[in-house]
Amino acid sequence: MKKVLTPARGAIAAALILGAAATASAQLRPALEVGERATKRAEEIQTRINQLDDQRSDLVREFRTVLQRKDAADLFARQQQRVIDSQAREIESLTDQLGRVDEITAQMIPMMLDMIADLEAFVAADLPFKSDLRRDRLDALTAALDDPQVPPAEAYRLIIEAYQAEMEYGSTVDTWTETIDIDGAPTDVEMFQYGRIALVYLAPGGRAARWSRDDGQWVSVPGSYAGDIREAIRVAEGKTQQTVLFAPVQKYQVAQ
Repeated sequence: MKKVLTPARGAIAAALILGAAATASAQLRPALEVGERATKRAEEIQTRINQLDDQRSDLVREFRTVLQRKDAADLFARQQQRVIDSQAREIESLTDQLGRVDEITAQMIPMMLDMIADLEAFVAADLPFKSDLRRDRLDALTAALDDPQVPPAEAYRLIIEAYQAEMEYGSTVDTWTETIDIDGAPTDVEMFQYGRIALVYLAPGGRAARWSRDDGQWVSVPGSYAGDIREAIRVAEGKTQQTVLFAPVQKYQVAQ
């Protein structure tokens, strides 16, 4: 028999459906809320994970930077250690040298005294040019060696400079005016030094003489040398160009 849905029955059915839907909705809502909370929690966790990942990346970069700095510091420390080791060896060497200063000084003093004495003997045997200057230099060496305020190294330096000055005289020409005694009368003459080859003078009137090592005095030279001496003086004064110079010389023998 075919069932016919009457309005009353339809209303009852609709009520039943609505009630069932309400019941299902009431039952589903907590599940949805749980899902929403879970989703929100998952989002929060993902955000935290992202933050932690960023922090991890920062820490990795920082760690690598620290490692690089450590390697650089280790390299610098090794280099400084080599410097320290080198300085330690130098200090040890200097300490050893300082320990021998008195011994070295004791050996230097007699040597320097001999050097001054040899230089004095050389100057005394040499041509008598610039005698005052050379004598003062020798006196200064003796005074420096006697002065306790002058270190031995400084005294030695002064002696070497004196030797160098004497050596230079042998390779230079020079001229100056000097007053000497000629026939008992003080006379201004033009002196000329040919290195250590000869020492001559030209007096007023064209009179010329040379210093004789053998005689230890001035010896007259022929008048023909006067022109050569005058030319040599002009060269030394820079008044004419350099040229070949002629000098009255004597044979020099060294005693054996």
